[in-house]
Amino acid sequence: MARFPFGIPNSWYVVAYSDDLAPGAVQALRYFDRDLVAFRGESGGVAVLDAHCPHLGAHLAVGGKVVGDTLRCPFHGWRWTKAGECAEIPYAKRIPENARAQGYPVVEKNGMILVWLHSDRIEPQFSIPEVEGWGEEGWLQSWLRWEWTIKTHPQEMAENGIDWPHFENVHGMPVPEDRTCEFRQDSFLWQVGGAKKVSTLGGQTDELKMYGENWGMGFSWLKQTGAYETVVATGLTPIDGETTHVRMGVIAKIGDEDEAVVREEVRAYMEEHAVFAEQDFAIWENKKYREAPGLCEDDGPIADYRRWASQFYSPS
Repeated sequence: MARFPFGIPNSWYVVAYSDDLAPGAVQALRYFDRDLVAFRGESGGVAVLDAHCPHLGAHLAVGGKVVGDTLRCPFHGWRWTKAGECAEIPYAKRIPENARAQGYPVVEKNGMILVWLHSDRIEPQFSIPEVEGWGEEGWLQSWLRWEWTIKTHPQEMAENGIDWPHFENVHGMPVPEDRTCEFRQDSFLWQVGGAKKVSTLGGQTDELKMYGENWGMGFSWLKQTGAYETVVATGLTPIDGETTHVRMGVIAKIGDEDEAVVREEVRAYMEEHAVFAEQDFAIWENKKYREAPGLCEDDGPIADYRRWASQFYSPS
């Protein structure tokens, strides 16, 4: 029996950083329990298709080549557009009507490539916002990056952020009294003020103020003020129904300071944030979802969160 009864949610998911895919590049991906291929056309646009050619099943990322804004199959040379249409069969005059590769809606925002997944092939139902600080003067101009592959589900990970009591038991941080959570249509906002964290960098205590927003099941941003003003963008991308690829990107406000110096200082500072996240891994990888948990009145808005999350699954 599966540990999680959800399946893979309908949402936007980060599948790469933009600078991972240069013009003309082809990349194999394994997400959503399927093989995918991403490519960037010569004019700069990105496409993501099912990886296996509809003709005779060759893997388009294994020897496939970008030609203009199309992807050429390594087997028979059929060329596929970003929309999944067959643009050319080099040895035939007529293209069969059913010659079509399955494509996915793609956007590039915040220096990331995101794919829309919906089990019923419905077009995107919400948009990912521009993250504050990204591309702005006076901020780091590229993401500091951390990545993990974790045996858990995105819904479980996002629930953790509003599970206030675990802060003290798992992370050694007193539960701050100043905390709020607001559920909206496609996102939820949350805020924690006055959380205290002792830094190993000199032993000083940071009083952290954090607020953020989760969009769907696959993307969140978090603004944190303490020793540095930082923005953390996190992608939670399902590899399958029980495994998630986590990307954590961090930028910081640098003002007039030297970017290279601040970059290294912030990386060292945020390593502690990464350790903070890693403290949950063993619990996530070994816990089982309780559909009807025995909650107490001080457990945080877990029931409200689960009602909100239910909208991202198609009726069975």
